[in-house]
Parts: sequence; structure tokens; C-alpha cells
Amino acid sequence: MGHRILVSLVFSLCAEAALAQVATTSGTSTSTIDTSLPVAYIYVSSSHYIHAYKAWADGRITSVTGSPFPFAGIAHMSVTKNFLFGADYSQNLISYSIHSNGSLSKSSSVNTWNYQTSACFQNDEHGTQVDYSQATVYYLACSDGTAAANQYFSFHIKSDGSLQFLGGSGGYIFALTQGTPEVLTKMGGNPFAFDSYCNDETDQGVIQIYKRQTDGNLIFYGASNRMPAAAPGSAFCAGMVAADASNHLAAAVFRIDDQPHDQGFIYGPYYLASYTSDSNGNLTTTSNVDNMPLIPVAGIIGVNAISISPDTKYVAVGGKNGLQIFHFNGSNPPTHFTDALLTGHSVAQFGWDKARHLYVLSAVNTPTSHTTYLDIFTVTSTGAKQASGSPHYLANLNSLIVRSLQ
Repeated sequence: MGHRILVSLVFSLCAEAALAQVATTSGTSTSTIDTSLPVAYIYVSSSHYIHAYKAWADGRITSVTGSPFPFAGIAHMSVTKNFLFGADYSQNLISYSIHSNGSLSKSSSVNTWNYQTSACFQNDEHGTQVDYSQATVYYLACSDGTAAANQYFSFHIKSDGSLQFLGGSGGYIFALTQGTPEVLTKMGGNPFAFDSYCNDETDQGVIQIYKRQTDGNLIFYGASNRMPAAAPGSAFCAGMVAADASNHLAAAVFRIDDQPHDQGFIYGPYYLASYTSDSNGNLTTTSNVDNMPLIPVAGIIGVNAISISPDTKYVAVGGKNGLQIFHFNGSNPPTHFTDALLTGHSVAQFGWDKARHLYVLSAVNTPTSHTTYLDIFTVTSTGAKQASGSPHYLANLNSLIVRSLQ
């Protein structure tokens, strides 16, 4: 049987930004938005640049003065009020100052190899995630399948944007054959982090638990194998996860059916579950095979992105064939909201602002081309509507981050 693994990291400190965006505890009412000012800065990295935009209340975007900025190949960005963080393909963790007009300048750089204590396989894509105290940034350090590997590094963010190494987390991803790079996300109300993957030897879902220390350092805490109840003869395995501003997770899980006579497993479709974390990091779920919504855009083993809106009302799920938005109901199972959007696009990342905009980074692939897009949707109780001017074509995009302003 071919090995498959899907990975996602969830930091349960405040609301997920899937994409690693600045935390918010509630959505902003449209009546309180100042339409004369931008609602967010949008940063999109590519092979050669970081493109910076002002986003407006109606979903339009305009370029920040000086954009695009000549910072090449930055992956999986995250932001605080004053700084943007990203990683390059040489294992450098880089911080950029965000100026009052949204423009960027390089602040500092740390070579993370200096802190690796053992030989370690690393992905080409290295996720970063800011702690919602905005005092610490976490960096995907290692994916070597070895217990006690420094899976994540913690760095204290100094006032000038320079970074002070705090330590490694321990913890590990079981195998080298990851299908999805790890993604950091956090939930509010407790200091725990959750890292989920599907064990490629036992096909059992694993949720690793990390705990944030008082100095910001993240430490491996334990593991859970709790998955939603499945039909007889089948089970669910863990895909990507996202957190809300309280103590809940949205989790993409896929069905696996055991074949007789040691023939391995048949991988089935994706469903969307929810979990609740208690004050000790323990997870419970009311989701099961009978009440979880199906995720048709994912197909089989195909969730690439998942993100909960700042007001915690919606969860966006992106797959190999577009995206869907679901109602997110906290400890109760998610429910259907929209049908498939952007069909034919492989969705890579999401970002939300507090003005109810969903930003989508996607690609259309053919045997001879790879075309990347930034799409913007306004999401309200009546549905999701594509904003004026969307989609925006930008070449060779690889990462998206949103810094809310209102």
C-alpha cells in the first residue's frame, strides 16, 4: 500500500489564521467600517516579490506604494501589527517591518539551521505562525519522522523585529511522505497547540498536543487518537485542522475502509468535523458519520487549506477542485452553507479580514501551464459574492497573509 499522510498544526492560543493572520475575537459590523480607510493590508508572496495591497470595504484592492517589494521566494507568512514574518528555501526565518502605509522593509534574518541539533529532513516550505500575544513566532523546523525531533522552533519577537531563539518543541511527524506542509493555527482561551496527521503505517489519526510555556516556547505535551465515530468496517483519519477564537477546532477528516486479507486500506471522501478543547488540552467531538457534512471539492485526500472566519461563523475549506464555505457551530458539527466555488482551481491558502472578506490563493494547472490567482469574496449570511475586480492574476504565487486594520 502506498503511504499517505496529511498534516496540520493547530496552536490553541487564539483564532486561527490558516493562514496565520492577525487575531480577532469578533467580526466587524459593516455599519462600523470607515469606508474612507482601508480595512486590511494584503501581502502575497511569489517567486520574486512580495506584493502588498490595501483592501477596501467593497472588496477592491489597490497597490501599496512601492509594491511589489523585491523579497523572493518567501513562504507561509504571518504578521503582527508591526512585522511580517516568512521563511525562504535556505531555512532563513526573516522579519520585515510593516510601515504606516503598508510598505515593507527587511528587519532581520535568522538561519534556523544554527539551532538544529540533529540531522533532519526539511520541506521546501516552512510554515511560520505568530502567537496571538504577538510576542513569539513559531517556525516549522523539522519533518524527519524521528521522535523528539525539534518539530517547531520558538523565537521571541524583539521590539525592533529581531528574533531571539527560545527552544525546540519536540514532537514529530511520523513519516517523511507528507502530503501537505504543516500549518500553524491557534485557538483562544488556553495555551495548547494541536498537530494532526494520519499515521501512514497504521492509518490512524493522531493529534499531537503542544503547550506554550510562560516565555512563549512551545513544548510537546502528549497525543490523542480521538477521531469521529465511523460506520462499521471503516474509520476516519486526520487531515488539516483550524481553530476559532474560543476553544474549538474544525477538522477535515477522511474515511478509510479496511480491505480483507491484509490488502491495506481504501481511502474515501473528506468530511468536516468539529472538536472542543478543555483547559488541559483534551479534545472531545460530537461529530460522527451521520452528522458531518461532506466536502466534495476535496475529492480523496485533497484538502489543502482550512480557515475559520474572525467572527467564528464560517469555515472555508479548499481542495483540489475549488472551495466551500460551511457554517461553523462551535462544539456542534459544521453545516452546509455554500456550494462549490472556483471549481477547477486548486486552492492553496485562505485569509480573512474583519470586514467579512475571504481571500483565496489558488492555481489552475494544465500539462503545459501553472496559473495562480488571488480571489476575494464577501461572505454574509446570504452567501459568498465575488468582489469587484476579482480574480486578480499574479504570476507564481506561493503565500498569502492578511493584516486587518479595522
